[in-house]
Amino acid sequence: YNLNKPDKALKKLESLRKECQSTNDLRAVTVFTALCLDDMQVYDKAINQYQAALSMRNSSSLRSNLGLCYQRAGNFEEAEHCYEQAMQLDPKNAYAINNLSALYFRLGNYDEALDIAVEAIEVNPKMRQALTTAAICCGILGYDEEYQQYYRQAVANGADGKQIKEIIKNMDPCL
Repeated sequence: YNLNKPDKALKKLESLRKECQSTNDLRAVTVFTALCLDDMQVYDKAINQYQAALSMRNSSSLRSNLGLCYQRAGNFEEAEHCYEQAMQLDPKNAYAINNLSALYFRLGNYDEALDIAVEAIEVNPKMRQALTTAAICCGILGYDEEYQQYYRQAVANGADGKQIKEIIKNMDPCL
């Protein structure tokens, strides 16, 4: 991304777009353009670029990225749809599964977020993000034994234990 300068990267990508000689080249430029626009929080344009890349070749990871973009733009229904499509394309895409779990968490659907986080953990037992979501959901829902289990696993895989506890405390002021 040109050393965290997505505006410079976009200029370079536009010049590269003119030089593309294959669909694969064009798709790569389109994907990187979408990523830059997403980083710049220009979600409508990023979404258009992701859709263009997907029209060249469908992909679970790109569907999941598109879902993240929709989620950041506040379109949760489309985000959910994208994550589900990503999971249909690749049921072992732990990131897509985790993204769906994170969406449900953000929407306050803690039981559903927990169920989906567990699915992500089954695919990738060391996925820190899913373990963290599972720990937080269990903490909020009062599943103490499961909370301890997921908390230990999350911290063992690089999660910040203090942050997990702080999130739970902030979500449930009774604690």
